[in-house]
Amino acid sequence: MFLKKTNSKFVWLIDLDDTLFFSGGKVMSTINSRMTSFIQSELSISFEEANRLRVEYWKKYGTTVKGMQERHGVSLQTFLSFSHYSPCFELYIKFKPYVGKILGSLIGRKYVVTNSPKSYAVEVLKKNGLLRYFDEICALEGMWINNQLRCKPARLLWQRILDNTGAKKNNHILVDDTLANLRTAKNIGFRTVWMREYLNKGQVHAKKISHRPRYVDFTALTIKELIKVSRKIY
Repeated sequence: MFLKKTNSKFVWLIDLDDTLFFSGGKVMSTINSRMTSFIQSELSISFEEANRLRVEYWKKYGTTVKGMQERHGVSLQTFLSFSHYSPCFELYIKFKPYVGKILGSLIGRKYVVTNSPKSYAVEVLKKNGLLRYFDEICALEGMWINNQLRCKPARLLWQRILDNTGAKKNNHILVDDTLANLRTAKNIGFRTVWMREYLNKGQVHAKKISHRPRYVDFTALTIKELIKVSRKIY
């Protein structure tokens, strides 16, 4: 699978979209539109019905492509190659200029854990000079466990990561904007950081909760606050 044994005490598991940068606006609307167009063509249905299925599968399976794969036998790679075709949106992706410095300050191994395809994650990070700060990228294609796709927020995904790294449970730190992911990670014993920098800029899955849930150990209003969080952890 992904992620090798590590001698590092701490393991940082960091989400990509809406955690390291704002993926709303033109980035996500472009991806969503391409997903809907693919579903429309593949299933020979109206654009409106395809859009409804896109949202339904995302809510039920954690990612739309998993729903398409399980319900309609669609090839994972074919779907993702179309939906995340980078020339369509890469110009809209903007990282804050200090993200690299903050990532470099975190002690331990650092992994991107994203439900997006690896090619997308690599391209986004490379073009913004951030790929060098990560030891590995755990992307959607690498989340097959026992012949089933187990993407975030699947508990089995966190267990596999734990088994592979060999580090202690509470020395794994998940930084994510999505509460469902943080909940299952906390249940397995990881420490959790709720990244809220882009909470009010278009996300729909976290707007309803403004307080800190019990399964969230730390909140970060901006990525700069990861420095303060890390000091509390070390």
